[in-house]
Amino acid sequence: MIEVKEVTKNYGRKKILKGVSFTANKGEITCLLGINGVGKTTILNAIMALTPINKGQILINGETINKNMFEKITFIPDAITMLPQMKISEAMEFMNDFYTCWNQKRATELLGFLRLNEQDRISSLSKGNTAKVNLLLGLAMDVDFVLMDEPFSGIDMFSREEIAKVFTSHLIENRGVIITTHEIGDIEHLIDKVVLLDEGIVIREFSAEEARENEGKSVVDVMREVYQK
Repeated sequence: MIEVKEVTKNYGRKKILKGVSFTANKGEITCLLGINGVGKTTILNAIMALTPINKGQILINGETINKNMFEKITFIPDAITMLPQMKISEAMEFMNDFYTCWNQKRATELLGFLRLNEQDRISSLSKGNTAKVNLLLGLAMDVDFVLMDEPFSGIDMFSREEIAKVFTSHLIENRGVIITTHEIGDIEHLIDKVVLLDEGIVIREFSAEEARENEGKSVVDVMREVYQK
């Protein structure tokens, strides 16, 4: 489990996170939702220790963040970090050399699942295929938790559908996923938990399934109810 407890983050005088708390369980997809600027990406960066927090605590499987934690968690940012002149195969080789938790068998399976050619250079790829490579490089890691920042941003409908299929496949397995997205329609039926953020605080945390079964409401319905008050 990932536990975010009363986390605050300031950039100068601007308060980005104002005591954010939520949990994300292994084996579930937790979706962070909110308008731009509410702190979704900052939360992911804080979990990965890419940005220091001012107050609060973040625990992964009951432990505070330390260097050993990064064998249990991976972060898929909204833009690929590999050099554009690299072939997909070279990017995979780099990951294999750099990370002990890299799973080459899973990487090869993802390559076929996402219909990618390992000889293609990253610079030659469409935005949709670049997003798929980014996803491959993250999901091929043998980790407990995967963080994804806007994996559907700016890509075509068909690429979004192919990426969404990954969430229903064994390639996610029993891992915990925390995802931020504006394309909620693509994965609404796959989400287990939703965390709604506004102005740096959590305004509602709920089970997507319970909202559907007990209230007859979709995630979008709940969002409208909360944000349009």
